[in-house]
Amino acid sequence: MWTIIQTELLKLKRKKMMIGIFILTTLLAVFAIERACSISRGSSYMDSFGDLYTLAFKNLSIIYLPIVLGMFATSLFFDEHKNDTLKELLIIPVSKGQLYFSKIITVFLLSLGLCLYTYVFTVLGGFMAGGFPDFNMQTIWQAFILFAEGGILVPLAMLPIVFLAVLGQKSYLLPIGATLLYLLPIIILPAPLMGIHPLASVLCVYSYSSPAAADMVNGMARVIEGVSSTPGYVLALINLIIVSILSSVLSVIVLKKQNL
Repeated sequence: MWTIIQTELLKLKRKKMMIGIFILTTLLAVFAIERACSISRGSSYMDSFGDLYTLAFKNLSIIYLPIVLGMFATSLFFDEHKNDTLKELLIIPVSKGQLYFSKIITVFLLSLGLCLYTYVFTVLGGFMAGGFPDFNMQTIWQAFILFAEGGILVPLAMLPIVFLAVLGQKSYLLPIGATLLYLLPIIILPAPLMGIHPLASVLCVYSYSSPAAADMVNGMARVIEGVSSTPGYVLALINLIIVSILSSVLSVIVLKKQNL
């Protein structure tokens, strides 16, 4: 299994898409640092390190990361058909289940890599911007937890899109279009969908990681102070796990039934 994953990682070196992903990720992190440097600490928008790391995290994880992972997962399956390498891989022999999970692990590694890359930039930005009264080991650790959660939970929430990538792996259109539709309700009104829509459930999980993350989620969900409409942590996790398991099982079944 590890050999297959290593092969997937080696393939990434040939993907021009990776350069674009890391350039855009860097720009998003730099934008957050620029905001921290230019906004006064007297402003409520940037008076704590929590404001900086939640801004950098929102820039990365709410819209950009799901789109990147949706496109990346689609390209992993599409390229095997386009280059006609899937038949050769299955001669080794590699089961289709192993093939599926090796690509999923690659998606998770990319997600974690982008989140931790942005986290490092954010901490360095905290030093550069200066003046944060709460910039200490506790908030740096809280930021790490939030970015690590995003790195693991966002790809988990994107497994339904990966299923569509498996289903329509001869075309980019279905999974890319579905990714945009999948994101739309989260951008418009995420609160009522927490515990139902996996990406909204991810937001709910974030809100339990630190006070700054809770403020970020409450602001996005437009929850009135003192009247929380977010479901419990366990319910959000159960929703995520059930949807991800179903998506994975269906993906493997579809992959096994496809004629190469």
